[in-house]
Amino acid sequence: MYRPRRWTLFDGQPLEAETLASRLKTSAVLAQVLINRGLNEPDACHAFLRPSLKALHDPATIPNLTFAAERIARAIRGNEKIVIYGDYDVDGITATAILWHAITLLGGNVDYYIPHRIDEGYGLNAEAISEICDGGAKLIVTVDCGITAIEPAKT
Repeated sequence: MYRPRRWTLFDGQPLEAETLASRLKTSAVLAQVLINRGLNEPDACHAFLRPSLKALHDPATIPNLTFAAERIARAIRGNEKIVIYGDYDVDGITATAILWHAITLLGGNVDYYIPHRIDEGYGLNAEAISEICDGGAKLIVTVDCGITAIEPAKT
């Protein structure tokens, strides 16, 4: 049974938030959120709120990224069924949608799976992976499922 949780609010720093809000020309609420994230200086706040492409990490530094990209490309070329396994939260659903659209545009045979929040919980689920494979998937690409979810992936 679903029970709504109560939000835990950090004690505010109204004086600091008002000062930062004034310097950023924004609301004190946003300034307080930034302060809670450790961003106290306008330059750091601007970099966080309006990041540049130059500030992004070099994708080449992500371990095994080339291997993963080549595997996805091979699956697309071979018309293998690809399933994107995403999380049920906003970034998981967004990542799933973006990757689904990209693979679709490249001509891939792609579907997606979002686990039920209450019944299946967060992360990879071995039972779901078995069902996906039984449904003909040759490649499962996970997005936003946690980097430590190794065991269910071995099934």
